[in-house]
Amino acid sequence: MRQGAVVVNPSKFRRLDQLKVLLEHIFHDYGWAEPLWLETTVEDPGAGQAREALAKGVDLVCALGGDGTQRCVAQGLADSGMPLGILAAGTGNLLARNLKLPHHRFADGLRVALSGRDRRIDLSMVQLDVDGDGVWTEPEVGLVMTGIGLDAEILAAADDTLKDRVGWLAYPAAGIRYIAHDRMQATIALDGAAAGPPERMSSVLIGNCGLLTGGMHLMPDAVIDDGILDTAVLRPSGLRGWLPLIGQVAVGSSRETRTIGRLRSSSIEVRCAEPAMVEVDGDVLQRAYAVRVAVDPLAATVRVPRTRRS
Repeated sequence: MRQGAVVVNPSKFRRLDQLKVLLEHIFHDYGWAEPLWLETTVEDPGAGQAREALAKGVDLVCALGGDGTQRCVAQGLADSGMPLGILAAGTGNLLARNLKLPHHRFADGLRVALSGRDRRIDLSMVQLDVDGDGVWTEPEVGLVMTGIGLDAEILAAADDTLKDRVGWLAYPAAGIRYIAHDRMQATIALDGAAAGPPERMSSVLIGNCGLLTGGMHLMPDAVIDDGILDTAVLRPSGLRGWLPLIGQVAVGSSRETRTIGRLRSSSIEVRCAEPAMVEVDGDVLQRAYAVRVAVDPLAATVRVPRTRRS
């Protein structure tokens, strides 16, 4: 009998025991054994639990939590071929949105994981040069998007209580105070080439996919399985600069303008004059002088809904 594992972030749930009963019934209905339950911790937010599930020979690993839990589980499963089921319980749920998966509908998400098809997608490998001395951290895995600068500052400032109450709307609420912020100065190098000249910018966002909460497309040409990183360089200056940028993102335009630059590459290095905040899939890491992101093509296998052709 097939068995799955569920890696769960227990901090996301007030009635986890009730949810476990519901999901165990669905496993049973599909002819699967009782799942292996593995809880994340602050010290190990998912990668170690995913490797434990692999070692125990399960047939499916589900990530029950937000984008951060999903990326950590994906890190533990990278290049293994083990299918990852997404039971999205976060604030942004960006991976679920980009793959058209249920979010906050855990029974439906599990049914997709048990009956869907496998889709291989790209991962991002993210490294930081924290002190500017050329020493790089061990890679962090990203599924959706890495942000350097303003967006990471906003995520760091978003109040957890507010996120629990209003969801993703907590982010623009936190961002209002940053509209008139000082832009960072940075250089960008693509695919190992020499860096371009220093520029003033608010954020650099490097993504495998580009759909944001609220249905807005930051990078409408991004494809999650094309082996390419899409980058948006945001350069607005003051409120008058932000308004056209927000309008462009709202309508899903892929044009390059004075306020948003667009790049495509298999790797990118952003080096800042002063340490900038960095986030990966909504998880705020720390400040760093430089960030290096490289694509790991088709390194993750995710369960998605079956189509008529599949």
